[in-house]
Amino acid sequence: MTTAVNTRTRYNDTGRAMLVPLLVDPATNRGRNLDLEVTPHLLISGYTGWGATSALRLVAAHTARHGIDVQVLDPCPKRVGFTGLEDVGPFVTVHRDLEDVLQAVTDFVTGFEIRFEELDGRAPESHRLLVVDGLERLRKSVVGDGADRCSVLDALEPVLTLGRAVGYHVAASVSQSFAARRHFPRAFKDCSALLNLGPTTSRARTELLGAGPRPAGVPAGRGGGEFADYDGLRAVRTVFVSEDEAREIARG
Repeated sequence: MTTAVNTRTRYNDTGRAMLVPLLVDPATNRGRNLDLEVTPHLLISGYTGWGATSALRLVAAHTARHGIDVQVLDPCPKRVGFTGLEDVGPFVTVHRDLEDVLQAVTDFVTGFEIRFEELDGRAPESHRLLVVDGLERLRKSVVGDGADRCSVLDALEPVLTLGRAVGYHVAASVSQSFAARRHFPRAFKDCSALLNLGPTTSRARTELLGAGPRPAGVPAGRGGGEFADYDGLRAVRTVFVSEDEAREIARG
């Protein structure tokens, strides 16, 4: 099924929850998919207004469309980037209040730990997705009690390194300045497909994508950038979806 999104791009349902039609090759205008079966997580960096929230909306809407449990963390109270997904049914929950956000992280990590023990090396039969819009806003937040008390970033690290084995996935956005810091957990970069939107400083690009040359044909403007996964680095344009369009996609 093809759902019109805007005059530039279209959402083309792949028919598979883990194959997300997020990208377009700017040279050919053909779609390129994010494959969460192979690269289980997604980290997006970019400045405000360059399309990171839209990209996360699409990932959330597409996976929910196919029956995946999606927990969306939107910890910035001044933003309403996921209102279109608040009433689409049982597969999406949007968290904004900080206490609610931290509880959602705790539940997600606890569920991961339980499933990891239960499966004991068997392939997962279902998947879960945690979407975090603005990871840097949680850098000082902590979860857990006593000896288990730790930062949100540290709590998510085992999910990033072992999540594919049990069907747990994370899609997150982060500011370029925060992603370029040397203390930013390597697991977020090493275990994820990386999408860098818009202009970038040389340090941020080196930290996120390595020191290789910028690929030719990176589109200017909102949604244009570079994407790196198991298949290397390439220029891309992201498929843009509005709040209403995300709701339409998620409802199927």
